[in-house]
Amino acid sequence: MKRLVLVLALSALSAAPVLAQQPGPRPPGAQAPAAGPGEIRGTVVDAESSAPIGTASVEVWSAADSALVAGAIARPDGSFRIEGLRPGAYFLRVSMMGYGPQRTAQLTIAPASPRANAGNIGLSRRAVVLETIGVEAERPAIAIAPDRNSYSTRDVAPAAATASEVLESVPSVQVDSDGKVSLRGNENVVVQINGRPSPIRGEQLAGYLKQLPANTLDRVEVIPNPSARHDPEGMAGIINIVLKQNVDLGLSGGLTLAASTADRYTGSGNLGYQQGPATWFMSYGFSTDDRDQLGVNDRTRLGTGRAPLSYSEQDIRGAQGNSGHNFNGTLDYRLGERDVLSNALMLNLRGATDDALSAYSELDGTRVLLDAYERVRDSRTDNWMADYNLAWKRTLTPRTHELSAEVRANANNEDDRTSLWRQTTAGGTLSDAEIHETDARSYQLTGQVDYTRGLAERTKLETGYKGNARWTDRDFTVMEDATGSGVFARGDLSNALQFDETVNAVYGVLSHGTGALELQGGLRAEYATREFSLGNTGESFPHDYTSFFPSALASYNLSDQTQVKLSYSRRIRRPGTQELNPFPAFFDLQNVFVGNPQLNPEYTDAIELGLQHSGQMGSVQLSPFYRRTTDVIRFIINTDDVVAGREVTSISFKNLDTGSSWGADLNGTLRMGQRFNGLAAFNVFKMVTEGSSGESAVSTDAVTWSARFNGTYNFSPRTTLTAQYFYRAPMQVEGGKFDAMAFANVALRQKLYGEKMSVTVRVSDPFNTQRFRIRAGDDNLIQLTERTFTSRAVHLSMQYNFGRPPRVRQPRQDEQPSGGSPFGGR
Repeated sequence: MKRLVLVLALSALSAAPVLAQQPGPRPPGAQAPAAGPGEIRGTVVDAESSAPIGTASVEVWSAADSALVAGAIARPDGSFRIEGLRPGAYFLRVSMMGYGPQRTAQLTIAPASPRANAGNIGLSRRAVVLETIGVEAERPAIAIAPDRNSYSTRDVAPAAATASEVLESVPSVQVDSDGKVSLRGNENVVVQINGRPSPIRGEQLAGYLKQLPANTLDRVEVIPNPSARHDPEGMAGIINIVLKQNVDLGLSGGLTLAASTADRYTGSGNLGYQQGPATWFMSYGFSTDDRDQLGVNDRTRLGTGRAPLSYSEQDIRGAQGNSGHNFNGTLDYRLGERDVLSNALMLNLRGATDDALSAYSELDGTRVLLDAYERVRDSRTDNWMADYNLAWKRTLTPRTHELSAEVRANANNEDDRTSLWRQTTAGGTLSDAEIHETDARSYQLTGQVDYTRGLAERTKLETGYKGNARWTDRDFTVMEDATGSGVFARGDLSNALQFDETVNAVYGVLSHGTGALELQGGLRAEYATREFSLGNTGESFPHDYTSFFPSALASYNLSDQTQVKLSYSRRIRRPGTQELNPFPAFFDLQNVFVGNPQLNPEYTDAIELGLQHSGQMGSVQLSPFYRRTTDVIRFIINTDDVVAGREVTSISFKNLDTGSSWGADLNGTLRMGQRFNGLAAFNVFKMVTEGSSGESAVSTDAVTWSARFNGTYNFSPRTTLTAQYFYRAPMQVEGGKFDAMAFANVALRQKLYGEKMSVTVRVSDPFNTQRFRIRAGDDNLIQLTERTFTSRAVHLSMQYNFGRPPRVRQPRQDEQPSGGSPFGGR
């Protein structure tokens, strides 16, 4: 039945284009009307002859923060009209090949007088040399909208090589040593690619972000309190990675090569072409990253009065490697004046290695050596992923009257083989061995229909349906050689699982603006089912549930430069297969994961207040927030557990009673002319968890904070110095404590041959401070785990662009502008 619902939804998608009505064409030189009341008109003329200048580019810039707001192309008679402007102060910049650019005086849009006439704007002729130098609109490093912050990749992380390194530079976002992403200290965040949830999660997503070339990213959007239109998963919110897809007329592209002293190499290229109704863009990237690893796992078993009974000390020397290929391709075909058919294909092929030699020393309570031996780990992982999206969109009025439908299919496969064996020191006699093999396959199918309709001036309704089905099969085989004889037998830890999940949702969001006040309210209703089955035991754990997710947003403009907002949303985190699987999964000899198939989803109610002010020299934003979570899923550390006959530290999962966190983000930007611009961010939050399920009470009450700084100094228009520093204070968790973490980056970039080429030298972690360290324990045992990786290195990269340069152009009708208003006006 649940699959039938999805099939019916996909059938509705295929019929959607037939139901839409074809509107008439729009006159050239005028934007489609938006929900804002303001309008600017004028005429572009030759300053000497007063003859009209057709096809001139007209840009509208905000006088408050010098941000590009809108634009138009003048009609053949030189006239233009730009609608949909919100009340405020603006100026125009007009340009045309063969003429010098002209900036107008300030124009004011007010509720009482929403129309402004710029009159005749005269351009003076000047001689030009027909080179490949174009005009590109400068976008601010941060675009602040009521529901999100948008960070330009080239400004916050100009020297980054991968998407993972870009995210390290984004305020409130952290990336740990394994590549896992968190927002405000919470890993329960959804990572989207071009506005769609990433089809892969966990370690696979971390590996993908480490290989996605940074030069394919346009911007990163942080949405801490999404509306009911978005999927409710991700307790901390959404991080949306927007890839470059805009293509200019003709053929254009670029090539990037990079290498480092730490055996990291990347190469990527992109190619775009636009002619007539067809636009295509493709990018390919290859990366390889080999890092040495050093670490310790030290366990101290305690007796009466916490006196030491024994010590087990583990020194780790190893190497981790990641390599992969990424391909992204899009093909947009304009069927008519209003209809666009889009195809998007994403392919990823990834390989990973993890080799480690651990030297064990077993000592008694007086630290007398009892035994010494080595354990070797040799792991190989191969993964491929294919994702295809077919979408259709009809735009009657941009962002106020639109209908869209899409179908998305995804397939993912992972094969892992890990060999473990024990030997006497210095590579001596083999005493026991194990081979772990994992074969996992996952498939996902999604169908979605969205409709937006303006109901009145500055009022619009958004509604839609989304159905998603996911199927996962995983076989885990353990082969054991208990005596080191070379004869292996199937072990008791072998298991197989199946996980099926469907989610069907409908939503509605109503937005209304009046004067300086903008309001938005929404509701999403979902029916979800999941079935977790164990192949070797025949056990099945079905679960279905209905959820409602309200959202609200109020934004008020105190002035053209100052805005205050208040938002609320309800979010969900559904447990994953690792958290549900009750079979033990050892990640080394003394540490093991044990899942809980009875886990329920956890729900979070989030409230956020925002105050932001923009000026000529930058902006500042303060965002206090509060989150309360019920049925909190937390990992429980048991340092005195026995699994499969081994004394281990186990990590299991439970639904605790409640969890609360509150804190504040403070972000600021500073621009001092053309020489310097910087970004600083400070985040502090307190996390309180209360639990009483199971055999004992589990709780935590901790405060932590983090800070970062990104600064760019331009020695000249061609030479730029960039520096970045991040620090996260120690953080308490249930049963343990993470130590502080810090790292820095410094880069120097030189442009060559105009804008065609650039060379960058970057030093990562120059102070060698990047490491992972956690202490966990109770009255029975204390465990210290520490890892350091090869993070200090010198990187050299070269980027070359060819073809037509970027030019000022109108936003695509199906493109949501960063920093724009979600209420349909600007």
